[in-house]
Amino acid sequence: MMKKTLITLMLLGQAALATSAFAVQMFDFDAQATMPAGVGGAAAAYGRIVNGQAVATPIPLDFANYEYTIVVTGLTLDVYGTTSFFSGGVVAIYQDSATSSDWASPATFSDGTAILTGTLATFQRSMFTSTLGSGTGFVDWTGGSLLGQLALEDRTGWPFLTSVSRTASQVQAGYTERWDGKVEPQQEVVATEQLSWSELKAGYR
Repeated sequence: MMKKTLITLMLLGQAALATSAFAVQMFDFDAQATMPAGVGGAAAAYGRIVNGQAVATPIPLDFANYEYTIVVTGLTLDVYGTTSFFSGGVVAIYQDSATSSDWASPATFSDGTAILTGTLATFQRSMFTSTLGSGTGFVDWTGGSLLGQLALEDRTGWPFLTSVSRTASQVQAGYTERWDGKVEPQQEVVATEQLSWSELKAGYR
């Protein structure tokens, strides 16, 4: 009986470790993007973080009381083609309790507190058809009010992955395409310190 109990406990422990190893963390976003007219111009994207309670975020976010947005600016188009190459992008994630974001007014996506800011040094966008494609790059986090929630080794090399749609029904007026994507750490992020819920909320004020 004791042997069976030990075996059961070992199996449960292994299952827990496996679950932890494959835990998912990401900033899941839905965005609208503008593409430049030609080489030398800059692309930009404005989106909402849409995890809610469905998928864990790399740092704790209070979706019940705040809206979270992501803004990408300064992506200079270096090479245009079926696969286009960009460089020099800046990424920021904002939290805002006062105004709702509105794609008709891009400034509403960045009028809150910047909780994470960083660079998207290079970005590659490939179009498979005239309306469908994907984009990839890597984010290095360098600033923001919650940067301290990430250990130094957890701040670089985050994959920035998105699908691209140019289908008219998916694209808001004034934009070129829709980006449905995510920014995620290469491995699960462990908080640098334990905070109480009241301390966490105080950090957003």
